[in-house]
Amino acid sequence: SEERKKLQCNLKLRKMPLSPNQLLLISVLIVSCLASAVYAKAISNSSDSFEMSEPATDAHVPWPGDGWLIRMAKNSANSFTHEGQVYTSAYEAILDRDPASNPVKNFNAFVNSFVIPHNISIQIVKTFGTFWGHYVIGYLRNFFAGCIVYYGTGFFFHYHCYIHPRSKEIFKDRKRPSNEVIFDQIKLAQASLFIYVFLPAISEYVIEEGYTKCYYTLEEIGGFVPYLINMIAYFALVEIGIYWMHRTLHTNKFLYKHIHMPHHKYSRPETLTPWASIAFHPLDGMLQACPYVLCLPIVPCHYLTHTAMIFFTAIWATYIHDSMDFNIDPIMGSKYHTIHHTHYIYNYGQMLTFCDRIWGTLRVPVGKTGVTEGPNKVKLLPAKKGWFGNGRGKVKSV
Repeated sequence: SEERKKLQCNLKLRKMPLSPNQLLLISVLIVSCLASAVYAKAISNSSDSFEMSEPATDAHVPWPGDGWLIRMAKNSANSFTHEGQVYTSAYEAILDRDPASNPVKNFNAFVNSFVIPHNISIQIVKTFGTFWGHYVIGYLRNFFAGCIVYYGTGFFFHYHCYIHPRSKEIFKDRKRPSNEVIFDQIKLAQASLFIYVFLPAISEYVIEEGYTKCYYTLEEIGGFVPYLINMIAYFALVEIGIYWMHRTLHTNKFLYKHIHMPHHKYSRPETLTPWASIAFHPLDGMLQACPYVLCLPIVPCHYLTHTAMIFFTAIWATYIHDSMDFNIDPIMGSKYHTIHHTHYIYNYGQMLTFCDRIWGTLRVPVGKTGVTEGPNKVKLLPAKKGWFGNGRGKVKSV
């Protein structure tokens, strides 16, 4: 009977392992918990008092404090001479022996100390000086981190989309991306990374030099409630900025032809893969992500929250390009973004659908992504009028 079939189907679903979408949400939860733990440490008044080469002040140094500099100072091999001054490490020189004066710079230098070998950091400081040397080191860190995030998330989603036993069910009635397409996306993404990672370096510069409203501790913003309100406002403003930047890259013929079109050569479900996340012209990526920086002088945002958002954006970009059917409204999931690639003029949003709903560019797909025949053939629901604009187009198969 029909009821029996439904029961058997439900039992099969219960036995199925976690879907990539569920795994993504679990990953988000873990990242959020880790970010919260780091944030709590950043405001926990943990500071180690110590003596440096010159008398140190009693100023409080937010997490990671100054203990990491002391540990580096204990190793005499880390010391070097720069412009007539003897420093216990490259980072003591970069921070001018005063980590308390710029907690954001102290945090970035702390992270850099784990990623870049110290002898290389010393050579960079000697070559570029303490000011620009810091940002050269930061650029190298961002490049390595970008590669790790791209290949790490790429392989994770690749396994769950194309290797896991579930993939047989996914591709039984649709085309599977070819290895040629995947390799093409990897080559383009790797080439763009060299320039794309300049954006976080620029972000660090404007924040550390005080050109934004970015802050480092809760005390600076007045407590958790102001932090939460400003974080939501910042995220909403960034989402709106990315929507309009992305839409402009389509509506401006020059920008589309010379900047955005390389990414849209992947215009069919069988040419979209997790590896297409940053397979674009590097200026394309910088333009679409620049609202994360441009909104900082407008709305206050905690530095670690800002950093976590940028990190999560890289993971999110991998997810929305996998051309799968995992969607949870009002999230701008991969099924929505596939429609953007196949139809060009819809679904410009980054993580949420509210901008497309407001300006009338949202198109909701029904059916199974990539299926062109039969009852599961994917179609678009009729466009609905937005608050400040109208959706375009008729129902159309993909």
